[in-house]
Formats: sequence, structure tokens, C-alpha cells
Amino acid sequence: MKRYFKTFTGVLWIGAFILVFLVFAGGAFAAGARPIAVGVGNAFEPYAYIDADNQPAGYDVAVLKAVDERLSQYEFSFESMEFKNLLLSIDAGKLDIATQQFETNPERAAKYLFTTEGFANYDKRLIVKKGRTDIKTIGDLAGKRVAVGSGTNSAAILEKYNAEHGAKIEIVYQGTTQVYYDNLVNGRIDAAVMTRRVFNRTNEALGGGMDIVEDGLFSKSDAYFILAKNETQLRDDIDAALREMKKDGTLTKLSLEYTGKDYQAD
Repeated sequence: MKRYFKTFTGVLWIGAFILVFLVFAGGAFAAGARPIAVGVGNAFEPYAYIDADNQPAGYDVAVLKAVDERLSQYEFSFESMEFKNLLLSIDAGKLDIATQQFETNPERAAKYLFTTEGFANYDKRLIVKKGRTDIKTIGDLAGKRVAVGSGTNSAAILEKYNAEHGAKIEIVYQGTTQVYYDNLVNGRIDAAVMTRRVFNRTNEALGGGMDIVEDGLFSKSDAYFILAKNETQLRDDIDAALREMKKDGTLTKLSLEYTGKDYQAD
């Protein structure tokens, strides 16, 4: 009887040890997910901004959270910061991913890694004061004041135009769509550059004082996530998740929730 009791007790101890090992091992495996630092712009609704609880929010954040749910090997954490600091933080090794509706261009592509899958249409058009009809294309901007964000793809396009045409456009570097609106309707600038969705949102919210140039695109593009140049595996994993999200309707659902439009539509 004693021998049986000892054997039974030993089995219990072994079982308990195995159970504890599995619990701790499971925790260790979960904790083994690689931490990924994500930098998010802080003043670009509805894409990348700070919400009422002082947390990173917007369409870009929602997309990356959905990506994170599909990639158990990573654990994303989000930090809001000024747009101008996003790429600087990647340069300094403080971020693995940066997002605020980034478009690709040769200068950025030489320095950073972009996802190959876009996650939002980002075609842009010229914006003018309501009733103005003399500006249709980038060529009509010669000698005029045009507002764009510093470090944006729109700024790069205007800077390249000036380099090739004798610096004919006066580029005004400004930060928010509300500033663009105020300066346009008050004649301090001649034009700005926006996506149709940002135009509609801004114009409706601030009084309807702007028109969008419908005759042609200023630039045709998608928005991509930016990563450090060596993050090819992370890029490939995000691309795979984005492809799944396009197929199963997740991107469309999130875009409708945050922007009111399908992400594929201008």
C-alpha cells in the first residue's frame, strides 16, 4: 500500500511538474514574439492622429493592428509623433515601421524599405479657392504660391519641377489642412494639394470655400508602410497579411469605417 501511495504521489508530482513546465513554456513562447516599434503621425485625421484618450489612432493604425493580429511572431507597439520625426526615428533605430500615408519616391526608396502592397489609394489633385478656374495642371502653378507639407511626396514633386524648370513655383511649406483652407480662401496662397477624401472632409468641415481641380491628377499613388532598409522579412510578412486583408474585405471594412470610402477608390 505504501509503495502504491508513493508511486501515485510520484506520478502526481511529475504531472504537476509537466503542467507547470507547459504553462511557463507557453508564456516563454508567447513572450518570444519580436517587439516591433511603430511610429504614427499625430495630426492627420482620419489616417494618423491622437484620439481623445491620447492614444495613436486612425485608419493607418487600425490596418497595422489588423496586420499584427495575423502575425503571431511579432508584437506591435505604437507611438505618436510629429510627421517630421517619423523617418528620423527610423534613421536612429528607434522605429521599425513608420506610417502616415507615405508615398514612395526614388529618394525615399533609396534609403528606406517600402511594403510592396499599398493599403490606401492616395491619388492627389490640386485644390484652389472656390470659383477659381485658371489653375488646371502643375504647369499653371508657375509664379504662384502652392502649399504642401514639408517632407511630403507632393513637396518632392514640386521641388523636382522647380529644379527642371528654373524654380518657377513658390513652394509654401505648411502643416495642416485647416491652414491650407484659411490661406486659400483668404488669398495668401494660390493652390494646395490633397486627396479627394481629405478635400471633401476639410471643405465640408470648414465652410465649402475650396474647389478641387477635376481635369487631371496632380499625382497618382498609393500609401505604403515604411520600414528600415534591412527589414525584408518583416516587409514580406506585412505584405502577405495585406494581401489576405484585401481578399477577405478587411481593408475595405476599415476604410469605410475611418474614411467613409473604399480604400481602392479616389
